[in-house]
Amino acid sequence: MLIAMLATVPAGAKSVKKKARVKPKTEVSTRADFDKAVEAYGNEDLSTALTYINKYVKGNPDDAYGWGYLAAIKSDLDQPHEALEAMERARECKIDENDSYMLNWMHYTRSTIHLQLKDTLAAIEDLNMALRFDDKDFDCYVRRGNLYRKLHRYDEAMVDYGYMVQLNPKYVEGYLGIGTIADSQGKRKDAIKAYTMAIKLEPELPDPYAMRATDYYNDWDYDKAVKDVISALERDKDHSQALYVLEHLKESAPKDVEKRFKEKAKKTKDPSWLDLIK
Repeated sequence: MLIAMLATVPAGAKSVKKKARVKPKTEVSTRADFDKAVEAYGNEDLSTALTYINKYVKGNPDDAYGWGYLAAIKSDLDQPHEALEAMERARECKIDENDSYMLNWMHYTRSTIHLQLKDTLAAIEDLNMALRFDDKDFDCYVRRGNLYRKLHRYDEAMVDYGYMVQLNPKYVEGYLGIGTIADSQGKRKDAIKAYTMAIKLEPELPDPYAMRATDYYNDWDYDKAVKDVISALERDKDHSQALYVLEHLKESAPKDVEKRFKEKAKKTKDPSWLDLIK
C-alpha cells in the first residue's frame, strides 16, 4: 500500500516585497512629497507613506509612479479594492515603455492585489505579464510556480521550479517543490533526486529526509526509509511526516525498524529512541 505526503512543504518561501524605482517627472516642490512617501514606505511606516503619496497624486494625477506606489501601500494596508483602483489609475497614465523594471513591478504588485481578492487566475496573468518585462525575475517564478502547484497544473509548476533553481542553484525550497510535484506525478525517482539535492544544500533540515523516506517506503526500500526517518527525527522529534512513515514501517518492516532504532539508542545513549517504536 502506498502512503501519502501529509502536507507538502511550502516550497518557495514568501517572496521579497518588490520595490518600484523612484522615477517621477515632477517639479521639485511636489517631488518632495513623493520622496517622503517612498522613504516612509521603505521604513514600513505605511500611515506616513499614505499621507504623502495622497498629497503627491492629488498634485500629479497623471503620474503612474505615484499611483503605483499608492496601490502598493493600499495593498499592504489590506485594502485590495482601493489598491486595484489605484493601480488602474496608474495603468491609465503614460508610462515609459522602456522602463521594464517599473512595468514588471506594477504587474507583480497587481498580482499581489489579485491574490488578496482571491482571483488566482488574474494573478497568474499579471505574473505572465511581469515576466515579459523581466524573464529572470526570481520572485515571479516563485509565486507563479506555487500558484500552478495549488491549481494542480503540475507541468507548468515544474517549469517554474526549474527556473527557480536555475536562477538560484542553492534555493532549497525549489528542490523541495520539484520533489513534491514529481511525487504528485508519480515520478518517485525524480522526487528522490530532488530531495537528495535539498539535503546536500541544507543537511539540517528535517523535511527532505521525511519526504524521501516516504518515497523509499513506497518503493519498498524499507531500510533506506528507516534511515531517513531517523535522520528526520534527529532534527525534529515531532516531525509529523516522519512519524507517519514510521508507523507504517513498524507494520511493514518491524525488524528493520527495531534494528536501526536500537542502534541509534545505543549510539546516542538515549532510550527515548526505543519509546518511538513501542
